[in-house]
Amino acid sequence: MRGQTYVIIGGGLSGTLTAYHLARRTVKTRIVIVEPRPSLGLGLAYSTPTMRHLLNVPAGKISALSHEPTHFLDWIRKNYDSAMTEADFAPRTVFGRYIKSLITATAGIRHLRTTVRDVRLEGAGAVVTLVNGRTLTADAVVLATGNFDPAPLKGVSEEATERGLYCHSAWDDATYANLTPDAPVTLIGTGLTAVDVIVRLREIGHLGVITAISRHGVFPKRHARYVPLAEGVITGTPPAKARGLLHAVHEAIRSGMSWRAVVDSLRARTNQLWLALPLAEQQRFRRHLQRHWEVVRHRMAPPIADVIETELAVGALVIRRGSLEDVVLEGDGARVNARAATGETLQVTAQRVINCTGPNMNYRRVGSALLESLFAQGLVTAGPHGGGLWSDQDGALRSSDGSFSKVLFNVGPGRQGTLLESIAVPELRDQAVMMADRLAAQRWATSASVSSFTRAPHDPEGPDVRLSGVAGRRP
Repeated sequence: MRGQTYVIIGGGLSGTLTAYHLARRTVKTRIVIVEPRPSLGLGLAYSTPTMRHLLNVPAGKISALSHEPTHFLDWIRKNYDSAMTEADFAPRTVFGRYIKSLITATAGIRHLRTTVRDVRLEGAGAVVTLVNGRTLTADAVVLATGNFDPAPLKGVSEEATERGLYCHSAWDDATYANLTPDAPVTLIGTGLTAVDVIVRLREIGHLGVITAISRHGVFPKRHARYVPLAEGVITGTPPAKARGLLHAVHEAIRSGMSWRAVVDSLRARTNQLWLALPLAEQQRFRRHLQRHWEVVRHRMAPPIADVIETELAVGALVIRRGSLEDVVLEGDGARVNARAATGETLQVTAQRVINCTGPNMNYRRVGSALLESLFAQGLVTAGPHGGGLWSDQDGALRSSDGSFSKVLFNVGPGRQGTLLESIAVPELRDQAVMMADRLAAQRWATSASVSSFTRAPHDPEGPDVRLSGVAGRRP
């Protein structure tokens, strides 16, 4: 068989690990990662500028290679902190360096520092169009686009946005610029994004009161040591109702088991349990239980939990429970109006209002030209609940006619269209392995060359594309 060409769109954790494993399973192939950032493996989570942002999984449990559980711990002891223990929580940016080191040492992968504007099927493969009009052909395309900015908040006035009082992205450096040290700040959301914002605000010297508003008004729980269970609390045939899952968890906790041990015992089967639920039960879970699950499942590292608990104790951080109604100008600042469950109106004034609601899962409206084109062509569909992308168990994308593609695939957060868990390292590393296995085993009817570029009519001098990384023969 002639050499194959694989194009991976996105160079964060999911895309990088997919390329890493694919390079070790194939010969005479060309693997291209299209990622505008200068470095692969960092993505949004691991490119944070602060060392105070910690992983929310201890170093002994977050290896990028599931068959080598101490791989990260061994690496960090050698390259960052020789005293690191398996129970310590490492900085996220250090984990990013770890992922980058894996791909840097892997031959046969090219990094195109640009973005993809469009993908269209052609023959048994696809044509990928870059933002400058250049194209390349591929036997398979893997979407590894990571997380997108939050969905727009209702009721935010244009003036609040234009004057920088409302900031849509918690990751934009401008969100933290020109902020008076003692000015009040309001966060919309109380999840891990809000936690990251609080940590960063304090690191840059902000001293003002931070108010966090959300419907549930609850921050994630903290990590603590426990004795793991020998097996999951749900064995055998999965329950067919969300209430059955909840009952099993409650019974285990009432019997004296640590709630952390109970929750973590479900990790290996979480998506299996989820897929066993009928769609109506999945919807019931999302309405009534998902936030409760997230609070106990995605926990804070103890040093971070210490910060949040201290802030709450001294009144520097205030939680208000309510649903956002609007953000409007008031004097030199903004007024946030929210509605409490009791019907009471909550009003908070701030110099900066930051959206911490988490990634937008409505992929039709994330502002991606690529996704807009794929939806318009009917090459992808939203998940059965309307969010993310619909894919099969191996990541093949579902088209509008109900068939699953042999060319277009997905790894990463987009698979939350059909899965409950698809953002944590254990799930992402397994997806990368399965994707590499599938692509390596699949026989394509045609092959293409990544070096076969076509020049756009308006670009006679060639593309403004940088190639980086290591290319050459794999050992």
